[in-house]
Amino acid sequence: MNLLQAFRSLGRIPRNERGSALIMVAVALAAILAIAAISIDAAVMVTTRTQLQNAADAAALAGASAMIDTPGDQTEATNRAVNFAALNTAQRTGARSAVVITPADVTFPQSDVIRVTTHRTQSTGDALSVFFRKVVDPASNNQADVTAVAAAQAYDVCGSRCLKPWGIPDRWQDDNANNQVDAGELYDPQITGYQAPADIGLSVTLKVGNPQQTMTPGTFYPVNYPPLNQSQSPLTGANYYRQWIADCSPYLVGIGDQLQVEPGNMVGPTRQGMDELIALDPSATWDSTTNTVINSAYGKSPRIALVPLFDPTLAPNSGRNYVTVTQVGAFFIEQTGPGGEVTGRFLDYTAPGVPCGTGLGSGLVKGLSLVE
Repeated sequence: MNLLQAFRSLGRIPRNERGSALIMVAVALAAILAIAAISIDAAVMVTTRTQLQNAADAAALAGASAMIDTPGDQTEATNRAVNFAALNTAQRTGARSAVVITPADVTFPQSDVIRVTTHRTQSTGDALSVFFRKVVDPASNNQADVTAVAAAQAYDVCGSRCLKPWGIPDRWQDDNANNQVDAGELYDPQITGYQAPADIGLSVTLKVGNPQQTMTPGTFYPVNYPPLNQSQSPLTGANYYRQWIADCSPYLVGIGDQLQVEPGNMVGPTRQGMDELIALDPSATWDSTTNTVINSAYGKSPRIALVPLFDPTLAPNSGRNYVTVTQVGAFFIEQTGPGGEVTGRFLDYTAPGVPCGTGLGSGLVKGLSLVE
């Protein structure tokens, strides 16, 4: 055998091994096709679950909002959850369709928590159609079960950020209308204080301009942030005060906090901050017929703001003293007057914040959050 023949013999594949190679290729190709099929179906299921989760989240939050609007009415909360779920769509039979749930898909693990399940399942008659599952499971009829769950809680807010730099006295039983807490005059934040919904639309002075209206000489309701009980010292002066009127104070303020008083009328900084704030939404006005803000350029006007209310029985002394927060209230800020006074309309409001820990009660500001 010459050299050329030797090389040729080394490259020659025996006939009995060629058939084995074809079998291996066929098996590998089948495995690759199976993996590809499973991957396609898995992608469809993951996408559908994301869509169902969005629907469940929206439905749970909507149901929780009904628990705020109509306390104790689980029927209304259930109906709102069902209706909001149907506003969302998810894959089903090759196309997206409305996410339909029933009251059986809504439960209440706690009095202030609503839990919603959305589905694409065979047992509920809306199973997800996939493409290749029957190849792996002939009994599946190319259908898969996908579900999503969300729970939302409604609660009283006991602390929040972005409060305006005014601390106003909570309402008490001022029998002689002298703007002073006299002996025998009752104050209880749950009885005499501002109440929702009874006081919605009430015009309230958020910053005093007339010295005769102050509870303490030289105190016109401006306050400093952060609270005294936090690690950072309060920031004082006109620049911070004006900035927090126009924009947002980043500091968390809650019930029980002590706020340092900024002495003086602060007429100029008040007007400057108010001009900037009103310019954010100049067309917004208060409608006394409906007790709502109308003509706003936003879903929620930036002129709706949180303001701390202090215990009037612990009024500050003259100078740079402090007040103690007993409530956080929401107001639509209307206008500023020539003396630097600021007025707002008391309203019922939902805002992000720290829960009171007592569920849903008589708090002036409510919060919503997903808890599952």
